[in-house]
Amino acid sequence: MIYKFYKILLFMTVSIFFTTHAFSETKLLGTEKYWKAYSTKIDKTKTCFITSEPIKTEGKFNKDNRGKPYVFVTNIKNGTNHKVSIKAGFNFKKNKDVIFDVDGKKTKLFPVDDRAWSESTKVDRFLVQSMRRGQKLIVTGISTPGNKIIDTYSLSGFTKALRLIDKSCS
Repeated sequence: MIYKFYKILLFMTVSIFFTTHAFSETKLLGTEKYWKAYSTKIDKTKTCFITSEPIKTEGKFNKDNRGKPYVFVTNIKNGTNHKVSIKAGFNFKKNKDVIFDVDGKKTKLFPVDDRAWSESTKVDRFLVQSMRRGQKLIVTGISTPGNKIIDTYSLSGFTKALRLIDKSCS
């Protein structure tokens, strides 16, 4: 129960980054190929994250109705490190897992609305380790209407971007 509360808190934290006000207080630490690293303060707590957008998107959906998809890895200073999450840009169908596939190594994430997380910090460690070594990340989810949507991310620059937030927020 506490872990689910923490995930909701993390969801709200990352969501704040995408408001205009938060962007004015968010600092770009650097860009490494397809990945950007940021830091910000939320209630006096330094939080850092890396993010990337898909290089390819497949599936049946209305491009005008879909928000921007992102993958995140978040660090909270003196707190959680390497928390993996997805913002899909559409609401996931209930009771359908999201598949997080790094070069053929597949892991199920659990969706809530348009977000998805792993079930534990142990899984997060595995995902980050896979992403450091990998070339490509494929996220597959089912939208509320039942359409399969596939986002492909390049992992080029991931490790260097991760080092930026590890240095700034560990």
